[in-house]
Amino acid sequence: MSQKDAAYLNTPWPRGPIFSGHIYRITDPAGFFLPILAGEHGQPQQGYEPWPGLEVRMWSVNDLIPIPLPGGAAMTQADGSFGITQPPPNATVPGGTPSDVRFMLQVEEGSFPYRPMYRSDLSLSVGAAETTELNIWLLPETVDVKDGIAAGDVSSELKGSGLPGNTQITASAGGLSFSGSQSGADIKFGISIVPDTSFDLDTFLDLGLSSWNIHVGWPADWCTNADDILTQIVGGLQGAASSMNAAVLTKMEKFFENEEGLPSGPGGTVLSIVKTFFNTEISVTFMDVTFPTQHTWSIANTTDSTVVLTGDLCVGYPRHLSSDPSTIPVFAPLRLSRALRPVRV
Repeated sequence: MSQKDAAYLNTPWPRGPIFSGHIYRITDPAGFFLPILAGEHGQPQQGYEPWPGLEVRMWSVNDLIPIPLPGGAAMTQADGSFGITQPPPNATVPGGTPSDVRFMLQVEEGSFPYRPMYRSDLSLSVGAAETTELNIWLLPETVDVKDGIAAGDVSSELKGSGLPGNTQITASAGGLSFSGSQSGADIKFGISIVPDTSFDLDTFLDLGLSSWNIHVGWPADWCTNADDILTQIVGGLQGAASSMNAAVLTKMEKFFENEEGLPSGPGGTVLSIVKTFFNTEISVTFMDVTFPTQHTWSIANTTDSTVVLTGDLCVGYPRHLSSDPSTIPVFAPLRLSRALRPVRV
């Protein structure tokens, strides 16, 4: 932590807002984004309006105790402004050990359970938070069912996760469930898929094991047991989550380009400038995840075009709340759905 940050934290409370800024709704996506793509710097000048009634919440992460802790929150006013005055949690470490405290902001809509709309990275330090006007522009998008994730896409990402070749997958309102058997081992489990709201902005969906029922009989019990199979499933899901998020990113790039009239490359390919913009300038958060139809298919079927997963997303600008995102510390985000032990059913 810098001397400036430490001096700020030692200043007696109360004092003015540590976080203040505005939230805007983008009303003209092309008019808003095209100047940014053309290289214009500074605050956008057109294509947006104030967005009142949203909740802005602060989270803090300390490099010595890298667990996100919830902090203060504020509602946006008629002009879109907000101000958070509560002191940041986890701002000091016992014994006076030097530490680096970083912040992320989340923007949510509605009442509990809130719809997530925006999340920042951890580029914002204590000192930067004091001097930075935190203006955020949001563009909610409704994704048509035809642009969702197909059953074959799910199979393509999961078929290499070590599951039996005869595994059947069922999509329903509660998520995805799996059932298969191999060499005397009967495997049934379910996974939940929810919007990722961590500060890992390259992850969009959070996959978690929600239930499991594994029976190991002869001859499989000679060489494995239920715990070993469960460990294999969890490991496979982590790899599948990474692959699925990469697939979601590709779909979102194309969707964003088509919907907002951004320039495209030869043959309808996504231009590198759009890819770079998507990965470095904006933050994308799923507001919800839905399963539009109940459908069962084989894990071996990678060509099934039935859409089984979709959701509405929100594009937020800017991605970085600090002018120097190169100083972002490396923290591993904690996802509760992966931290909790599965419940046997």
